[in-house]
Amino acid sequence: MWGQNSGQGGCNLNFLRDFNDWELDMVGDLLHVLRGHRPSLEEDSVIWRQGRNGQFRIKKAYSLLTNPNDTGFPSRSIWVARVPTKVTFFAWEATWGKMLTLDRLQRRGVQLPNCCFLCGCKEENVNHILIHCTVVRAL
Repeated sequence: MWGQNSGQGGCNLNFLRDFNDWELDMVGDLLHVLRGHRPSLEEDSVIWRQGRNGQFRIKKAYSLLTNPNDTGFPSRSIWVARVPTKVTFFAWEATWGKMLTLDRLQRRGVQLPNCCFLCGCKEENVNHILIHCTVVRAL
């Protein structure tokens, strides 16, 4: 809940339940992100990020819909004929963050301790397994 305290704002977060040990890092990350933002007392407004001065234009929306190359998905880098299908499918899953890692299993309700099976140090997620894991870096 946001409240005005002597000209400065403050936020009092009340969560519905206590956190599990494996959730504490995520809560810390959330609080760190929230710390850098202050709610505005001004009226909310909608801004079209693709248009000039935040104004929506049908022509720009149409060009975004009809030009599939502007999607931001690196399909030409992933779906290459010379690469085995299982490798391209793995790259596709990793790009979208859909690899079945322990953090995703926990979000689906599976009760497992989230610890990287390679290094045993950090929580297992897509970025850790492919980029940050010390064992993977040594490969």
